[in-house]
Amino acid sequence: MKKYSLEITEEEAIILFELFTRFGDTNRLSIQHPSEYITIQNLAAEVDKTTSAMFKEDYKEILTKAQKRISKGFEGIVPNDNVQVAWVYKTVSEYFWPEFIDRNGMIFIKSEYSKIDKLPKDPIEAECFINHLHILDLFNHSADLPDEPFWDTEHSDYKDAWNLGKHISEMWKQKLERDFPNDNFRIYLSKNDNPVLRFHKVRKNHINWFENENNSDQSEKEKNMIIIIE
Repeated sequence: MKKYSLEITEEEAIILFELFTRFGDTNRLSIQHPSEYITIQNLAAEVDKTTSAMFKEDYKEILTKAQKRISKGFEGIVPNDNVQVAWVYKTVSEYFWPEFIDRNGMIFIKSEYSKIDKLPKDPIEAECFINHLHILDLFNHSADLPDEPFWDTEHSDYKDAWNLGKHISEMWKQKLERDFPNDNFRIYLSKNDNPVLRFHKVRKNHINWFENENNSDQSEKEKNMIIIIE
């Protein structure tokens, strides 16, 4: 693969640094000063001098190969000028209708699995540890309290989060049934905290998460605040 060197001035480097820093902070690539437009035009002129690939008959094929090679392994979300659209895309793809992966018979939400370095040994514990979602973390809200219990369950934002959790749990159920038709799963929506949604695969000779002795000390009131979907 050929390599090229581009020359820019110190002032152009400063302008580009500011532009790219703002892009990194906001995920929006926009021109806010004439100097940024001019610097990009100068950079484009330098690029024009390096290659003649754009004049070849198979340029589209060359471009496609370059795009695939450069983006290989990238699993992030491509920034969008419309921040709301980008938020919706990220939320739907990662949480509402997530991509699931199978790791040695354990089923995980792919985006959450990639964040973990070490897994619990028990498969149900591992799945519940990875596959959990705090619903209030998905949007700005005013349901938090300064002291315990830290959440105002009567606040409209909290109620919205609880109802949203119900909808997401049904979506998870449909997605899991579609992706793993030969397995059974349990989905839990807990209301005794920031509404928490989690799931695990049901296994023979394994105690289900909420039937685990570690949860036996929870009060009947707390138990009644958990919805189980099978």
